[in-house]
Amino acid sequence: MARQKKRLAIGVSGAWQAGEDFVRAWKRAENGLPPEEPVNRLHFTDTPTLFKYLSSKRFELLQHLRKTGPLSIRKLSAELHRDYKNVHTDVKDLVHVGLIEETKDKLLSVPWDVIISELPLLAKAG
Repeated sequence: MARQKKRLAIGVSGAWQAGEDFVRAWKRAENGLPPEEPVNRLHFTDTPTLFKYLSSKRFELLQHLRKTGPLSIRKLSAELHRDYKNVHTDVKDLVHVGLIEETKDKLLSVPWDVIISELPLLAKAG
């Protein structure tokens, strides 16, 4: 049996969306239904912040790390032909928001197979 892909939904939303997600999950649980897919979510308060964390260079870094498996920051920067300091900053920020995981041995990995994004064109107040 094939392993199910580990998915992360990212998007832009405010506290209202977190509240709606919580209520929907609560109601599903009360009715004995399984959680909706994807379960893992990462929401940013606005689009500029999302794109700050998920710039094209950082997305390239995530793809490379997912493809190659666990690496150190030094090895990752060498393989990407990027300055160590810039990769270190990118990794620190991506670990902070949960897009990269770091082991006790300081090896980095991407736990997600797929990132699903939802970017509303009209912001909802709240």
